[in-house]
Amino acid sequence: MTQTIVDPHTIGISAERLARIDELVAQHLSENAYQGMVVLVARHGKVCYLKSFGKAAEGVPMTDEAVFRLASMSKVPSAVAVLQLWEQGRIALADPISNYIPAFANPKVAVFADDGSYELVPAKREITIHDLLTMTAGMTNTWWDSAFPHPAYAVVPKLYAEGGVRDDMNNPPITLEENIDKLAAMPLIAHPGEMFDYSNNSVDTLCRLVEVVSGQNFDEYLREHVFGPLQMNDTWFYIPDDQRHRLVEVYWPGRDEVHSKNVQVGPLTLGPEGAHSPHHTYFSGAAGLHGTIGDYYRFAQMLLNKGELDGVRVLSPAAVELMTSNQIGGLTNWQLTQNKWGYQLDIQQDVNAPVGSTAYLGGAGAYSWQGYFSTKFVNNPLRDTVILTMSAVAADGALPHNLRIIAAANAAVVD
Repeated sequence: MTQTIVDPHTIGISAERLARIDELVAQHLSENAYQGMVVLVARHGKVCYLKSFGKAAEGVPMTDEAVFRLASMSKVPSAVAVLQLWEQGRIALADPISNYIPAFANPKVAVFADDGSYELVPAKREITIHDLLTMTAGMTNTWWDSAFPHPAYAVVPKLYAEGGVRDDMNNPPITLEENIDKLAAMPLIAHPGEMFDYSNNSVDTLCRLVEVVSGQNFDEYLREHVFGPLQMNDTWFYIPDDQRHRLVEVYWPGRDEVHSKNVQVGPLTLGPEGAHSPHHTYFSGAAGLHGTIGDYYRFAQMLLNKGELDGVRVLSPAAVELMTSNQIGGLTNWQLTQNKWGYQLDIQQDVNAPVGSTAYLGGAGAYSWQGYFSTKFVNNPLRDTVILTMSAVAADGALPHNLRIIAAANAAVVD
């Protein structure tokens, strides 16, 4: 990427403190925590730190032009797409999703007895767009399992898989319409609005909503209304053939060994193979995007600017406020961070992370999201900073180390 790097001192950041990032990454590389990393720090809309470390693949040095599997970081542009339709008056957040996808009318909930048996009962109300944006629709994933305390996790994910629902990042030869129609026939694990469940299926339902309302497939919609205006020219669902050499290899956590094959997670498999799928018809806004640190920085800076970048407005301040404020009340993102949740964003509510959580983002109001292959961004409105860490380790394996880098970057702000 062509990026001007400013002197950190001119924007109130200590260069000496930023140098701690170099020391941390060197330590992590020596411990095989990850094999390559790109880190970006910006303040007041100016980048003061952009460095690449280690390797992108065997014999290939990491650079800031590297393309990463963004996985769940795809969810945030998806929320932007939905809120663009909201601010145009084409949808309302309280609308039942069945207004647009009729197959979701009359949802059923799996209610479990103490002996593990269950019955399907009518949901107390319909699923709304707000429920889907907040991960409180009652939908789950095929890849959650009985390790969670709720008895539904031993049953409903298997029902999804047996019913043909695909939420495994493997880019099967189907469309959003086909997959979401199958999902609509599946039981919920909770009544809408009553339980947080981090669910790819919630987001892909929203992507199908965008298709129905806009008349475009989700790839076309994002390219025209989000990526194009932001000049995110290196972000794709499916990497063009002439750019595939830039794709970073995935490595096993703690090992200098390429992780090239999917592994069993629940009834299906998860892993790096989806980036190489020959099928280019499933546009998963839950986990399907690939891109560079420079492109995602432009997207993150747009959010920090309350919807605008370089004179181009992508989203209204009102919509960004919805995305970046607690939308789940007393619930938490219990499966991953213990933080609050906005619209596809993890939110630190207090000056420190919740008790029992390692997900310190930099202070009250900081918001973030991350991906399965250990990529993460953090915006901190209080300090006016954007921080991105991108590595390529499966199963969030590098994220504990990334969080230390993020803490060091936050601590470099000195005014």
